[in-house]
Amino acid sequence: MQRSDTIAGHLKTDLTRQGRIARNPVSLAIALAAIVMFAATASSVLPQILQAMAGQGIGPDRIVTNALLLNIALVILGWRRYNKLSVEVGQRRLSEQEARALAEHDPLTGCLNRRSINAATDALVEQARQRGEALAFVMLDLDKFKHINDTNGHAAGDQMLCEAAARIRAALPAKALLARLGGDEFAVVTSFPAAEPEVVDRLVETLIGAVAKPVTFGDLEFETTLSAGICRCEALGGVDPQVMLHKADIAMYHAKRQGRNRHAWFDPSMESEMRFRSEI
Repeated sequence: MQRSDTIAGHLKTDLTRQGRIARNPVSLAIALAAIVMFAATASSVLPQILQAMAGQGIGPDRIVTNALLLNIALVILGWRRYNKLSVEVGQRRLSEQEARALAEHDPLTGCLNRRSINAATDALVEQARQRGEALAFVMLDLDKFKHINDTNGHAAGDQMLCEAAARIRAALPAKALLARLGGDEFAVVTSFPAAEPEVVDRLVETLIGAVAKPVTFGDLEFETTLSAGICRCEALGGVDPQVMLHKADIAMYHAKRQGRNRHAWFDPSMESEMRFRSEI
């Protein structure tokens, strides 16, 4: 709720600023016009003022002098207004970036969220296609996380989630994607040489080992394990990330049924078995 309110607040602020920011070029035009008028007026008034100061003339006309002073005031006011609106433009861009980040990332772990993983995957698919690589969709789930949450409190559970996300992120290749889909469930999308699926096996085993290390929370120390499911996909275009993640999810639950703390590759028979279980 707090995250939604924050995003709504940014959007509301941006909308109220749009009308004022749209006048930014107008303020600049007024300032420039005042400068031109000042130059034209000053070219005739200033010599008269200097001559009067030297005792060689009667000085400029009062109306013309007042017009010069008015031009100076317009230049100052117009330029200050232009600078102020320029600052607001910069603030608006920062607000848009922050709102976009809040909308696309999980606020607790900083990972991508369920909404943004699709668009990010599309870009990764195209890169993998150009390199002739395959894609691996990996679903990760912390084993017995609910017990940790219920026994030690939500703050301890949040610490576990943040630490798990940091360890997973640190072990991933630079081009891989990491998303938190909800609760204790994470998703990884990465590319790998099509003829070397063992690369994915080693990566997932590294992730399982990293997450299994104890986590400290105050005076407490607790640990969990990780179950993972993997679905392979060729980067030929038309990849549906949600379908691939669903298959990886089926493989992940298969790994849990096999004893947890392990990984499994998706096989169509797993989907048939799950459908059969659901029908029963």
